[in-house]
Amino acid sequence: MRKTLLIAAAALASSVISSQAGVYSQNIVGYANIVTPTAGNNYLLTIPFTIGVSNGANEVFGTSLQGAAAFTQVLLWNPNTSIFTLYQSDPGSATGWDDNNFNSVPAPILPVGAAFFFVPTAPLTNVFAGAVAVNVGSTNSLVLPTAGDNYFVGSPIPYAGSVTNGTSTGGGLNLSFPSAFDFTQVLTWDPIASAFTLFQTDHGSVSGWDDNNFNAVAPPSLNVGEGFVIVPSAANLTWTQGL
Repeated sequence: MRKTLLIAAAALASSVISSQAGVYSQNIVGYANIVTPTAGNNYLLTIPFTIGVSNGANEVFGTSLQGAAAFTQVLLWNPNTSIFTLYQSDPGSATGWDDNNFNSVPAPILPVGAAFFFVPTAPLTNVFAGAVAVNVGSTNSLVLPTAGDNYFVGSPIPYAGSVTNGTSTGGGLNLSFPSAFDFTQVLTWDPIASAFTLFQTDHGSVSGWDDNNFNAVAPPSLNVGEGFVIVPSAANLTWTQGL
């Protein structure tokens, strides 16, 4: 992808959270500059920080979606109905957000670990600033319950690189699933071509990954703030990341 995605800064502060259990935590805060350079293009994004009270779009974007960027769209996917819900920023709305019929609606919630399509009406550099959603030394697990459903997801931790980096306890993206979940698909989005590229896990492949024609390929790589799609090949696929 040509969009530039960068963790610009991170600051760590240690604090004791449970002296009885001997558990220590580090609060990691920072920000990422996510560039969406072309008006009208569809960008598949994720928010890698907890921001404000609810991760509402009003908290995540602040006032940046006003002026030339008014009516920027956010599309949220529902894996149960396989339907997108469209929201658009509107500085003239009581909430700052409208539905597809320009009726005022509450700002959409953009949970950490979920992906959404973002269609800017002007070139933007989106500054996402907040706290990492998990404690150092802990894990973050997401269960994808239904085989064959499309789950729009993103790393809840601001890591970048190959999806095979890391373990469930040692950090990284850790999309190396057990063989029972072979041929689980991972789809990455190209906003220039407006197309997905399909990768699928395969323990019988020399790389552990195939393309859509079952030819061995290098595993996909992701950038900070880049969303993607997982289509599990079996029920109750669990994706676990460590930090």
